[in-house]
Parts: sequence; C-alpha cells; structure tokens
Amino acid sequence: RGAIFERMVSAKVVVDFAAIKEMREQKGLSLSDLSLALGYKTTSGYWLIERGQRKVSIDTLYRLAKIYGCHMEELLTENPDYTPRTPAI
Repeated sequence: RGAIFERMVSAKVVVDFAAIKEMREQKGLSLSDLSLALGYKTTSGYWLIERGQRKVSIDTLYRLAKIYGCHMEELLTENPDYTPRTPAI
C-alpha cells in the first residue's frame, strides 16, 4: 500500500458548505433559486444546507453538481480533524 492509498483510507470526506455557497454566488443564483430547483417549499430548506445545519443526501449533492456544472467531488472536502477508528478484532 502506498502513501496515497493510506491517506485516502484515513481521511473523512465531508460536504464543503463554503464551496456550495461560493458556487451559488458565482452563478448569480439566489437562495430562493436553489430552494426551488431542489424542491424545497421554503428558502430556509436550502439555506440550512449552506449553513451546515441540514444533512445533505447524495441525490442533493448530485443535483447541486449538475446545477453548478461541476463534479460532485468539488462539493466535498477532507476533514482534517477526523481520526479513523481502529476496527475491533
């Protein structure tokens, strides 16, 4: 196993909420625009995602990537505070 593999296995990937907000702003989209596109009845539905207060499904990440014209990986980041658990034997 190489160092890259070990790094991939030991890293926890999380949603990059700052990137999601930045991409929305770069595209000139409002919170309301994204709420409607994702099927939320109110603007707060999407706003809670950007604030990191609502869990994001894979489906939502996929749809955001399509809206923003990017790959899903661009909406994710590694969590440097993650400590992998040692499996019980």
